[in-house]
This record gives sequence, C-alpha cells and structure tokens, in this order.
Amino acid sequence: MKITAWNCQMAFRNDFQKLVNSFEPDIAVITECENEERLKNVMFESLVWKGDNLNKGIGIFSFSKDYSIELHSEYKEEIKDVIPIKVTGNKEFTLFACWAKKELNYIFGITDSLEKYMKSISGEILIAGDLNANQIWRESKDKGYTEFMAMLKKKEIHSCYHEWTKEEHGKETKNTHYFRRDSERGFHIDYCLASKELLKQMTDVKVPEFNDWINYSDHVPLNVIFS
Repeated sequence: MKITAWNCQMAFRNDFQKLVNSFEPDIAVITECENEERLKNVMFESLVWKGDNLNKGIGIFSFSKDYSIELHSEYKEEIKDVIPIKVTGNKEFTLFACWAKKELNYIFGITDSLEKYMKSISGEILIAGDLNANQIWRESKDKGYTEFMAMLKKKEIHSCYHEWTKEEHGKETKNTHYFRRDSERGFHIDYCLASKELLKQMTDVKVPEFNDWINYSDHVPLNVIFS
C-alpha cells in the first residue's frame, strides 16, 4: 500500500498526472485541493473532498481498486482541519486527513480535533497531511508540536518518516516545504503518522528532491509504502 501526502498549492487537476506517474499512490491526501466539480479530468476510484473554499480544501483520493474510501460515520462537520476517512480493502483502518491553518489555530487545532475524534474512533490509524509544524518552531507559533507528538505517542502512533530514518524531530535531512519556493528555506512540515501494527508493515519512506517539484508546488510529496 502506497500513501502520499502533498500540499499541491492548488490546481491539482493540472498536476495529478505528475503525482500518479511518480509514485503510483493507492491513497493520497491532497491539501489545497480544488473540489470535485473542478477535478473532472482527474482519474481516480473514489474521492472525499471537504472545504469552505472551492479552490482550496482537503481531497482524499483512492487511485486503486484495492482500497475504498468513504467519510467516517463519526465525521463532525464543525471540525474543519481533520477529516476522518474509513478505508477498506486490502487493509482496513481509519485515515485522518489533516491540514493545519492559521485560522484553525495550527497544530493546536489539529491536536484538539484528533483528541475529539479518538474518543469514539479506535483501531488501526493513519494520520496524513500538512501539519504546518516542526520541532524547531516549538518556541514560536507552533510550540504545541511537542505536546502533539506526546499525545500520539501515548496512543502508540508515530511519524513514519522519523521511525524509518531514525532522525530526530527538528533535525530532518529531507524537507517537505520550501518557503516561497526558496531552496535555502526548507522545512519538514508534512507528515504521515501510523499506529503500531501499520508501522510494523512499513517498508519505505520517500521524499523527492525539490527541484523536481518546484514547478508544481512549494511542497514536495511525502510517500510511505507499507507491505
């Protein structure tokens, strides 16, 4: 199973083929994604889209017949930064698609939203998306990063990238976002986090080079492969 998390910086309809050709994801969480009416040229098996702006929402795609996705029965419309998805097929788990934004209190909002959902949703869990946070920012606007990771650690949910590379949080060698597309201002702010049993099945994590994606977005896709 291949999972991709990417902030496409809008106009996914123009860029989806690049993503599919590069990584062949089974499931993709695409932030800053336009709504389904504007994605008529995009080939996918199923899609869940949520957002208040028709040009910039959260799109969750299944590109594979092996996996079906649908909005989780516990979905709460008032929660805007985390979308729970029921995934069935070769693997069955709950996917929380995330997009941390200023108006939703960044990582603090994500933490609150996940805690609310996890009161009623259990089992195997995957969290993916643009969290707009990093350990090195913890003394500034995103000082809640440490608390966020600590909350998930108690539930035995960990970052796939860090578990795979064994790198410390805040000392990542691969960045997922480049501020204003400046190669000298890179940060690791996009994540895929998985619960215990899913982590055991992880076989690779790929973060491509920014130069290959600079014409598409200020983010690069984070890709995680499970057996």
